[in-house]
Amino acid sequence: MAAETKKQNEAPKTNSGARVFAAVALAAFAAGLGYAGNEGYRAATDSFVAPMILSPDNDLVLQTKAKMGELEVERGRILAEAEAIDADLVAADKALARLKALQSTMTNALAWTKEITNHQASTGRHELRALAQQKAVLAAMAEKQERISKEASANLAASLISRADQAKEQLAFDQVQLALLENERARLQSEASLGQAYLAQRSLATKGTTMMPEAIAREEQLVRIELEISRLESEQRAKRTEKKVVLAKLAKMDELEAQLKGRPLFRATEKSIEVAFVPYTQSEGVGSGSVVYDCIWSIFHCKPVGTITEVVPGEIILPDPWGNQARGQYAVLKLDEHESAKSKVLRVRAGHGPVRPSEQNAPQTVSVR
Repeated sequence: MAAETKKQNEAPKTNSGARVFAAVALAAFAAGLGYAGNEGYRAATDSFVAPMILSPDNDLVLQTKAKMGELEVERGRILAEAEAIDADLVAADKALARLKALQSTMTNALAWTKEITNHQASTGRHELRALAQQKAVLAAMAEKQERISKEASANLAASLISRADQAKEQLAFDQVQLALLENERARLQSEASLGQAYLAQRSLATKGTTMMPEAIAREEQLVRIELEISRLESEQRAKRTEKKVVLAKLAKMDELEAQLKGRPLFRATEKSIEVAFVPYTQSEGVGSGSVVYDCIWSIFHCKPVGTITEVVPGEIILPDPWGNQARGQYAVLKLDEHESAKSKVLRVRAGHGPVRPSEQNAPQTVSVR
């Protein structure tokens, strides 16, 4: 009886313990299923990125630094070329100003030559009239002196005067004859000068086949000046076109330099930064404010380690989190636990949602190690 009573008392206790164990096991199983389902959902919706640390001694950073150095050298060369073009344009402007002033002077010289030639012609005509009048006077004097000389010869024959008086009268007659010869010579010279002045007037009045040497020299100089002016103006146009090309090249180079300076690889030339490669296939939900998680084996025990501050515009090709070459973008990280940057894979979970393109280009504070 006692044994049977003991067995009846132990049976309810055994059944109660089994029920508790079963309930605990069921709860654990349900919790495990819930955890696994949550982790599976997170793994399906999170984005997987490959973190990296860009430091000044990184090969890619050194290559970017070398490219920036080459850009600076090329930019300096282009600036020097632009300055040389400006100097050539200034020199051409000065030369053109002097040539045009000389051209104007040459044109005024023609008017001066015409005026001088007209003055010479007028002077020659007046001189010829004066010589004609002088010749008339000398002819009258010669005729009179000839009579006096003949009378003196007759008086000498009649012994009325001395031989010296007769020689004196003969000398006076010879002097008048000499004056007539001098008058004739001067007339011939004046006529020659007047003829030359008339030829010069006709040459200056009409550009025919006959031109005075001075006019030919002036025309030659004018042609040379016009050719030099045309050459300089052509060079100026070419230099201005060349300057436009140089300035366009400089603008493109400045744009490229600005783009390079906005890239993490350039920022890392001065100090280390933490970034992640985001393949296009994993870019959904990755933007400014997205939360970064570090997980065991990329699946279990995920904990937040920081956020994304900026998605850098521009495409790059790098190994994805699984080691395959892929196309994507850089994302700048702000990590609270910097050791997570050494992980093979990090997961990104949208915090404030994907950032708009206008917000992607906005400057962000970069977390540095």
